[in-house]
Amino acid sequence: MSWSIQQVARVSGVTARTLRYYDEIGLLSPADVGANGYRYYEQEQLLRLQQILLLRELGLDLATIGGVVDAQHDPVDALRGHHRRLLDERTRLDRLAATVDITIRNLEEGTDMPAETMFESMTPERAEYLGGLPKKRIAAGALFTDDRGRTLLVEPTYKPYWQLPGGVVKADESPLAATARAIRYELGLPVQPGRLLVTDWVAPSPNRIEGLLFIYDAGVLTSDQSAAIVLPQAELRSWAWCTDDELEHRLPEHMLRRTRKALQARVDDTTLYLENGHPA
Repeated sequence: MSWSIQQVARVSGVTARTLRYYDEIGLLSPADVGANGYRYYEQEQLLRLQQILLLRELGLDLATIGGVVDAQHDPVDALRGHHRRLLDERTRLDRLAATVDITIRNLEEGTDMPAETMFESMTPERAEYLGGLPKKRIAAGALFTDDRGRTLLVEPTYKPYWQLPGGVVKADESPLAATARAIRYELGLPVQPGRLLVTDWVAPSPNRIEGLLFIYDAGVLTSDQSAAIVLPQAELRSWAWCTDDELEHRLPEHMLRRTRKALQARVDDTTLYLENGHPA
């Protein structure tokens, strides 16, 4: 399939005049030029134009962009590289936005802001330091029981085992907020989780990456609340109240240890730190 210069201009937001200029300087030539002088572009040229626009967004000049795209032979590898740079730029802008947000709050509250805080996210050294810090996977879950002491588990459609309601913590989201979000999404219940029961460090293995998992006490569900549970069918096949024997049958060993420790922490009114489900 081919696109005329007007069609490319419409979908890309680049004017036809600019596209003709890119052709003149050898940056982006059309796939074909008709006898009437009309320029036509195909998938290869559209991918090249996308790369040009991405590199422009990153602040490169046209001469540099030409050298970069000409040196790239695998479009997938090229796009992966652009994607990484865009994510780095987003991280940088997020840091700047956070600094501005702190400044606004200090001004509104009439408090003095340390000079170092005003500028710490703006220096290249600080940006390099923050960008090099290790990043951990974080997940969070909710411990529900019923009036018989059974534990609520859900059965994902994409895993061979059951688990507590919960999921991965998003960027800039607290584990507590992630747990509340998961309860609403996975169970359809407006329940706010309570105190933290367990923090569990999960070591890396061939089947999972290293990370931290938090379990919060979500309380005892009434029969009416249980009857109101609505699952997202694409992600969860079913749910069940489970006795300890049923937990042992349905949970992987490390999850079973963690869940039992969370139940113990609730009874003991404490919070436990674990490593792979074992007290540390």
